[in-house]
Amino acid sequence: MNPPVATSSDAPDLSPAAPHGGGKPPRAKGGSIGLALTLPGQIVSVLVLVIPLLVALYMSFTDWSPTRGSLFDAEFVGFENYSELLIWDTRFLYAVLRTLCISAVCLALEFTFGLSLAVLFMRSFRGKSLLFSAFLTPMMILPVVVGYIFWMLFQSSGPVNQILEFVLGPDMAMEWFRSAPLAVLAVIITEVWHWTPLFFLILLSGLNSVPENPVRAAVILGANPRQVFWRVIMPTLKPVIIVAFVIRAMEIIKLFDEVFMLTRGGPGSATETISLYIYKLAFNDFQLAYGAAAAFLVLLGALGLIHLLLMPVRNQLLEVKR
Repeated sequence: MNPPVATSSDAPDLSPAAPHGGGKPPRAKGGSIGLALTLPGQIVSVLVLVIPLLVALYMSFTDWSPTRGSLFDAEFVGFENYSELLIWDTRFLYAVLRTLCISAVCLALEFTFGLSLAVLFMRSFRGKSLLFSAFLTPMMILPVVVGYIFWMLFQSSGPVNQILEFVLGPDMAMEWFRSAPLAVLAVIITEVWHWTPLFFLILLSGLNSVPENPVRAAVILGANPRQVFWRVIMPTLKPVIIVAFVIRAMEIIKLFDEVFMLTRGGPGSATETISLYIYKLAFNDFQLAYGAAAAFLVLLGALGLIHLLLMPVRNQLLEVKR
């Protein structure tokens, strides 16, 4: 008798069983493991960031200072600190305007120099890789170190005055830190030297990512290099340029280290930025509640400024590709 032959209907079903009733498969344990791994970091973030922020916010509505005992025993004054800053404190308002003016000049110069360097580095020339590393070096130096270096350079008998005397004559030495315009100029020069490499790096990355087809089409249609750059390349770079401005604006509004090392806000208050003014309020005058209110006003202003800067490209940046 021949052995029975197994048919397809007798073979065991080795395919994975479909979920009963078409429901979702049971959830993997990876989610709980990931939550357990990230939970310590989230707790530390709450303790280090959120709680001090809430304490500072509460402090800004009081008249507390370290010489008046506990924070929770301080008198609650509501929006009195904020109203005094916005209406009566002219030093605060001038510090804000001064910071905005210095920021505007620095951003314009940094963008101009950064774009020029980026266009230059789109070409091939000898020593390009070495110069690329050299131009990025200032950005790697700590702001405090940069401030100290330029403080030494701008001394009365420093290298800057020696060069001016050699080129323009023996009587051309300048007192950089005793004249308000010269002190502001020294701050601007320091800031532009320090952070132009950031614009250079971002804009060079943007230029390298410009698609070739629109450029070739413009050349075929008879556009000259200037027209190709301003009418094809620059509109393509618009999101990159705005993001570069936003990143740099967030940092320059907090300008403190270079000014503190160069001028301490002097002469008088000619170079006193908003960060330096808040520092003096909190740590020189011990008006911590008043300084906290000033800090939150600056935070709200910075958020509004960034919101305005991002408006032209917000939809493009948040677009979800399907």
